[in-house]
Amino acid sequence: MSANTTGDEYSRGRTEEKRQQRQPRVNPRYRPVIVVVWGVGLAILFVLSLFSQAGATIPWVLLVSHLALAWLVRLDIKSIRRQGVDWGFSRHLWFAATVVFPLVAPAYYLYSGRIVGRENERRKRAQGLDDANETSESRTDDGDDQRDVGVS
Repeated sequence: MSANTTGDEYSRGRTEEKRQQRQPRVNPRYRPVIVVVWGVGLAILFVLSLFSQAGATIPWVLLVSHLALAWLVRLDIKSIRRQGVDWGFSRHLWFAATVVFPLVAPAYYLYSGRIVGRENERRKRAQGLDDANETSESRTDDGDDQRDVGVS
């Protein structure tokens, strides 16, 4: 051993390998903002309906809120996909439906919550299985080494 080593390089390397192989939790960045924007738009519509000029301004509020929600849904889908979750073709349907229908944003919020939760649970189980397999392998390796030494 050289003078600058402490003898635990192997264990530090194994710990680093585990850390690099671990998949972080999926964190949808824009998902909470979708509900806030939808709620603010609903509140603005309610307040505008109390005034006499509501007929001229309500369509503009609906248009702006639809575009903002569609943009947020698109950004959220892109951020989730960057984290390794692929939905397939349904991501296009969710974006298109958000542009067209006003009540799709809360439905998307619930659906994406299910998708993210399922993916996080899968990653947690996969990480747990890897840790369990590694600890059981190290236990059997230690036992095998002792038996081999005793037999020789």
